[in-house]
Amino acid sequence: MSLAESDLFLDFSAVPAADAIVRKISEYGHAIAFPAGFDTTDKAHSGWVPALLNGVDTGFDYAVLSREQYPGNDPEAPDYPEHGDTTLAFAARGHQSSILAMALVQRAICELTDAQGWWQEGGERLGNADMIKFCAATIKAIEANPAPVVPRRKASRVSAEDKRFAIKTLIIFGSVLVGIYVLSALAGYLFAPRTAH
Repeated sequence: MSLAESDLFLDFSAVPAADAIVRKISEYGHAIAFPAGFDTTDKAHSGWVPALLNGVDTGFDYAVLSREQYPGNDPEAPDYPEHGDTTLAFAARGHQSSILAMALVQRAICELTDAQGWWQEGGERLGNADMIKFCAATIKAIEANPAPVVPRRKASRVSAEDKRFAIKTLIIFGSVLVGIYVLSALAGYLFAPRTAH
């Protein structure tokens, strides 16, 4: 099973603050840090939340939605949990570290509240205890078989060949400009109106 996309249902008033989540995750033996000012209750935020997890840059998609905004609330939707007035929508991107970050955050929220879960890929509804088990199993599986860490890319440096090309281009461009100036000066001299004496 994978937590690539899963949601939590709970009351808005119960959504824990980022620092409470950070403290809870430290109890699992992991260190996570969010950007300054990250607010877990910000309804305007919808998208990528960068995080530093155990010294590795990662993150996950996160949105705070009212139950009315939740895209699953249509007549054809599966039986989503009728629990709480708010949905916290999560999605992992790209790397195992994103799934790990998401699983840690969701486990922390579930342990700090009575949140229930919806696992999108499996179309499975999970009560609070089952969601905690689901997240814990995901965390354990990743800890047992971690993907190699992708090192941070250094700022790209311009190659010597690119520098030579840029210099040649500037020299040619400058030569063309000088040539145009000389020709226009010469044309102005040759074709200037003559005054009769």
